[in-house]
Amino acid sequence: MQLYILGSGTCVPNNNRGSSGYLLIMEESKVLFDCGNGITWKLEKLGVDYLDIDHIFISHFHPDHTSDLIPFLFATKYPYKHKREKKLTVWGPIGFNDFFSSLKITFNNWITPAHLEIKEIPVESAISFKEFGLKTIKTLHTHNSLAYKVETNGKTVVYTGDTDYFPGLETFANEADLLIIECSLPDEEKAEGHLTPSEVIKIANNSNAKKVLLTHLYPVWDHMNIEDIFNNKVSSEVIVGKDLLRINI
Repeated sequence: MQLYILGSGTCVPNNNRGSSGYLLIMEESKVLFDCGNGITWKLEKLGVDYLDIDHIFISHFHPDHTSDLIPFLFATKYPYKHKREKKLTVWGPIGFNDFFSSLKITFNNWITPAHLEIKEIPVESAISFKEFGLKTIKTLHTHNSLAYKVETNGKTVVYTGDTDYFPGLETFANEADLLIIECSLPDEEKAEGHLTPSEVIKIANNSNAKKVLLTHLYPVWDHMNIEDIFNNKVSSEVIVGKDLLRINI
């Protein structure tokens, strides 16, 4: 597997980091986790055909995680020269059907391309796909926010989405080959619903994740050395997320 970071930042504009989005490429499947603004054109920048995406998994409904659904689906309905030939399924937490229905009130059928399927994922789901298994857990961010776990060919990738600390996240990420975890702000700027370095260190050590990818980084980190905070405090390999970075799993 390969993971590409499409957006390692937040809702705050930043020259170096866009809003949340992650592309996971397997042997036969291409899936997106979250679809913040700018994700669609970054796929093109990577040379990935957006019409080849099989699934989009939304962690919660905040705009920095969902706003590029509109251009993505609009471009899918009105592509240039070639059309989408396979099913696209967009998944989200409970309430996603209503969320998408609200989008259609504004954008009509412009965001309903052929082969589109919209599905909700209940909390603590386990779903089997042809090439991978998917599990979810409720997180501490919004009333319905989810973290995702992908398991395929003996490898595990966990994406926390936005969340505050809770012990269940450590269990959910146990022995993950890659833990994609938010690290929004320094400890002294702790915000409810988000993680700080000390909390990420605790989760990384208790989960024994092999690689820890720090992401959802606010601009404050542009002026601080986040690597120094984690140095010699975790046994995992720590990677600071950057837009368009590729990680082999």
